[in-house]
Amino acid sequence: MKALFTTFPAYGHLLPMLPLATAAAAAGDEVVVVASAELHGTVDGLQVRALGPSLPDLLAENDRRSGQDVLEYRTDNDRALDATIALFSTTRADVAFDALCELVAHERPDVIVAEMWDYLAPLVAQRLGIPWVSFVHSPATPIDAVLHGGLVTAAQQRELATPTPLATVQLWPEWLEQHTPQTDDAMPIATSPYDTSAHVDLPDFDGARPVVLVTLGTVVDDLDLLNAAVRGVLDAGADALVTSGLTATPGQVEGEPGRVHAVPFAPISRLLDRVRAVVTAGGSGTTLAALSRGLPLAFVPRIANQPLVASLVTGFGAGTVCDDPATVAAAVSAMLREPDLRARAEAAAGLLDGRPKPDAVWSALRDRAGVAGR
Repeated sequence: MKALFTTFPAYGHLLPMLPLATAAAAAGDEVVVVASAELHGTVDGLQVRALGPSLPDLLAENDRRSGQDVLEYRTDNDRALDATIALFSTTRADVAFDALCELVAHERPDVIVAEMWDYLAPLVAQRLGIPWVSFVHSPATPIDAVLHGGLVTAAQQRELATPTPLATVQLWPEWLEQHTPQTDDAMPIATSPYDTSAHVDLPDFDGARPVVLVTLGTVVDDLDLLNAAVRGVLDAGADALVTSGLTATPGQVEGEPGRVHAVPFAPISRLLDRVRAVVTAGGSGTTLAALSRGLPLAFVPRIANQPLVASLVTGFGAGTVCDDPATVAAAVSAMLREPDLRARAEAAAGLLDGRPKPDAVWSALRDRAGVAGR
């Protein structure tokens, strides 16, 4: 069987899906990952195909059309909400539908696996009559139904019926949900923190103090917040392993030499091997990866669904929210010294480990795709 894995053009959308793609390849199936070119370096050992535009170019085009910056979507601002819906659905379809149709027609896959906010691949699957699977890596939100409305509009513009997935793979666990997910027949999958077979050169600390990971994701546009979080870690008596992201540089990370080591990007699996706790903005992939290792989290949420992720994990008892960066030091002290936060994080690790592994999920998907007659 041949499978195409497709994604909205952002690292946080692609990386959580790669363990399933790797499992598909390990099962002997042909796997092709379709993503914007700048994401290809994270795809280890799998075929890749380029599909534009990149996220910066897509954002620029969407801003031009809407006259609205959507880096922060807000449900209390109708104009911003409309622009966000367009970004994921109609704008992206307008600029990339024909290109993806041509690519998929050339590749002739038996199934397409699209991450949850890729509303382009379902349209192409509907046009070409190919089964598709939705990969859900983040919690359900009230905006999901509104975004689905954007998919319906994009389908109607192309005289297509609304696409319906063959299956839904659910990475985000049901016990960390606040809103009712869109599907009640999801296929749960275990969390596998992103890793690579390539050599990763990470700095060493002297071992005298606990190490805390500070990461705001792959796109860091708030250096003040990043450096404030690092200062909080140091003030709590820990050392800081920091990811500066791919838009800033390690040299822009402030802190005492020897106690702060920064890298632009590294697989989250390798980073978590080095640390006792995590300070994060609240990306879903980072959050689940940390919980899968039994590590408590302190959240400094900023955009998109990060406040929701922070709230859900805090409600479970495995994290704390720092609405003011000045509270990071106290949060880090709590994570390192209070047993309850770590105990709840370890409980989360046990629950995540009990979910079906990617190879089992792929086997079930393969059977379901066969039932569909492919």
